[in-house]
Amino acid sequence: MPETPPAIVLVGVNHASASLAVREALSLSAGQLEDLYNRLARTEGVTGAVVLGTCNRIEIYAAVTAHADTAMAQLESLLSVVTTYPVEPLREVSYGAAGLDALRHLYRVAAGLDSQMVGETEILGQVKTAYRQAEERKLLNKPLHRLFQKTFQAAKWARTHTGISDGQVSIGNVAVELAQRIFGDLDPAKTLVIGSGEVGRDVAKAFASRGIRAMAIAGRTAERARILADETGGRIVPFEEWPRTLPHWDIVICATSAQHVLIGKDAVAAAVRRRPARPLFLIDLAVPRDIEAGAGDLPNVYLYNFADLARIANENLHRRQTAVEACRHALDERAVSLWHTIGPGREPPPPASADRRPLPGSIGG
Repeated sequence: MPETPPAIVLVGVNHASASLAVREALSLSAGQLEDLYNRLARTEGVTGAVVLGTCNRIEIYAAVTAHADTAMAQLESLLSVVTTYPVEPLREVSYGAAGLDALRHLYRVAAGLDSQMVGETEILGQVKTAYRQAEERKLLNKPLHRLFQKTFQAAKWARTHTGISDGQVSIGNVAVELAQRIFGDLDPAKTLVIGSGEVGRDVAKAFASRGIRAMAIAGRTAERARILADETGGRIVPFEEWPRTLPHWDIVICATSAQHVLIGKDAVAAAVRRRPARPLFLIDLAVPRDIEAGAGDLPNVYLYNFADLARIANENLHRRQTAVEACRHALDERAVSLWHTIGPGREPPPPASADRRPLPGSIGG
């Protein structure tokens, strides 16, 4: 008889299941991500794994030979060990799924249906990055490879053939809209983008497209920062020098992978004292946070985070609701079709145990 394919399971934590503080505690540094992949590679019964980490979620997709509940408990334990977050509190905010439910969830995630900013465009690139990282570590086995390739196709189809992203739902565009609400004309605003990764690049390009003339990029990776500055017509501020320039900027966007606060409340207060009557607009798109939360309590300081941008992006969600529902239904059908070709026994597995937290509901379901 042919060998039974491994089951596919998922465990995760996202904006719907856990607070920002918990997500910060579970956010993986580069070293922790490497540690987690090494542990996954050594875990008996795990034949492949992909770790997806964004500002709003940490999820592990794994191909396993063990029972689904056993495998999900293993994955939660590994995440607990790597992040030093206690496993019992972790299980109170985590969710799990197996088989067809895991496939459906990944399809919705990649299409932006499960995002805090519904329909946002950055998530597909982040899923592709997670796929490449697993591939580089030789943890992308045949079932996961097929699942993620089909996921990319489904997400691309959703963006092309449905209206889920109408209005160009991206972090960069929403950040620009928020800045315009505060400043009006952005042309004279001096803007600093700290971080030259995917999110920083999206924001910098969005601001550049709206006519910002005085923009600078500060990134830990000098070459990547230089390329982004060239693409946006901005200049470079060496990463070690940007703190002393803080009073100079009208708009500061932080999107780094630092594991600690970069801009404290005292630093913001000192900057404000040197620019009386001029508002300081701060957008913190990092998890863990780059900017101390208390900075937003200072006079003439406007501090926003990803949740604030999501509320703005979702203001017109009711107008896209029909498209969201249709997209979700179509993606579910595609997930079912894929499951019939890769699922063990070609039948949906039984549901997870009743004591396991279910997947958080997406918009419309």
